[in-house]
Amino acid sequence: MRNSYYQSRKFKYGSMATAFTIGFIAIVVIFNIIFTALASRFNWFIDMTGEQVFTLSEEAKEIMSDITDDVKIIFASDPDVLMTGADSQYMRYVYTTALQLEEEFSNITVECVNVLKHPSYFREYYNTTNTDIDSDSVVVVSGSEVRIFKAEAFFTFDENYEYVWAYNGEYKLVSGIMQVTQTDSPIVAFTTEHGEDMNNGGASNLAMIFADNGFEVQTVNLANEELDDDCRILVIYNPRYDFTGSEADADQFNEIKKLDKFLDNYGCLLVFAEPEYVDNLTNLNEYLEEWGISYVSDTYIRDKEHAMTIDGYGIVTEYQSETLGASIYSELSALATPPKAMIYKSMPIDILWESGGDLSGSRDVSPVLKSHETSELVVDGAVTEVGSYNVMTISRETRIVDNEYYYSYVIAAGSPTFSDGAYVVSNSYANKDILSAAMKAVGRERVLAVLDFKPFDDDEITITTEEANNWTAAMTLVIPVIISACGIYVVTRRKHA
Repeated sequence: MRNSYYQSRKFKYGSMATAFTIGFIAIVVIFNIIFTALASRFNWFIDMTGEQVFTLSEEAKEIMSDITDDVKIIFASDPDVLMTGADSQYMRYVYTTALQLEEEFSNITVECVNVLKHPSYFREYYNTTNTDIDSDSVVVVSGSEVRIFKAEAFFTFDENYEYVWAYNGEYKLVSGIMQVTQTDSPIVAFTTEHGEDMNNGGASNLAMIFADNGFEVQTVNLANEELDDDCRILVIYNPRYDFTGSEADADQFNEIKKLDKFLDNYGCLLVFAEPEYVDNLTNLNEYLEEWGISYVSDTYIRDKEHAMTIDGYGIVTEYQSETLGASIYSELSALATPPKAMIYKSMPIDILWESGGDLSGSRDVSPVLKSHETSELVVDGAVTEVGSYNVMTISRETRIVDNEYYYSYVIAAGSPTFSDGAYVVSNSYANKDILSAAMKAVGRERVLAVLDFKPFDDDEITITTEEANNWTAAMTLVIPVIISACGIYVVTRRKHA
């Protein structure tokens, strides 16, 4: 009787069904293990975030396409730590971007070396940069050039440095690669011999931002030097003495004429002036008036309702909309909670006309940043009026050559403090991003300003209703169809056994 049960049709096919079920489950488990391993190894994923945080942008690919030197990106941790470790919620973003660069470009190599297990591997980088390397460090190397970045360098923080609100890793990695390869760097020149102090924190910070964006930073004495033909941006930073104009003995000493020639060749001029010294800058001010702007000297903007300093002079500026100036930071101002842009002890900048100027009337002037309506103008300690005032402006000249548009720009700030370390180094404010975005004014040069950070504010899954329905249908139908097919197969086999 016992033997007849084991030989029965019920036991035979029941065992087969059980074995098939166990085998099917085992296959699914094994498939998931293999697929997960391959997905991790070959970076397979579908990026469904609104800001495409996990996807290398087309702009980054275009910039990188010009770089042919071999570059190595070294993470000081093991791959599994980067993807699933304690700090993986941040480092996996950077690691994913690096892997995409490696996949896209044959000259990019990504390595992971645990600095705790192999500290000697990094010794040459210690010696080259005199910079500590920790488990969250990323080293970018090409030839003898080395750049080392800490994890926080790839992200933008809130004003109190309490939480991460945007991913900036694509910008930082490509910036590091450009720095170590130095490919076709456009030039930015800072004027000298007018009391400018390039060792000043604001000036050095500004120079650092330009370098991060792939510019070669130079200085120039316009009184006896000519600008390099590859110069795309000229910076006048906190001058205390005027630029020579028509009083010069010859054109070769006429600095204002050289400024005009530079802008005629589609350059971009950035001016950061101090209210205390504006009255000294007669020639420069007269030239800026030709571009539709005028500094108001010995006058300071105070706004106690929108201030980040006790004295009320460290003001939070107001973004603009639907203007030429607003186009500089459109990605920033579109956020639900835009980051603050700060300036300290700024003077107002008068806009003389919005459209006109020059012989052809082709110059347009627009505010970039303004103070809030609660702002006060303070002269000699006394309040003279209340309202909203320009703290940064942009003037643009448009010319059409062979049916193509060419532009020259003048961007003016009401105080050099816009690039102070408190506002650009901490990553808590938007000042650095606005300055980087303003470099788009170069126009004919591809710079890193086109690489926007990717806010986590919009990091939810964003798909259309149709896409959601398709995914739901796929997930709902595919698995039951597979199981049904297997069931039909078993039943059919039973009937014909």
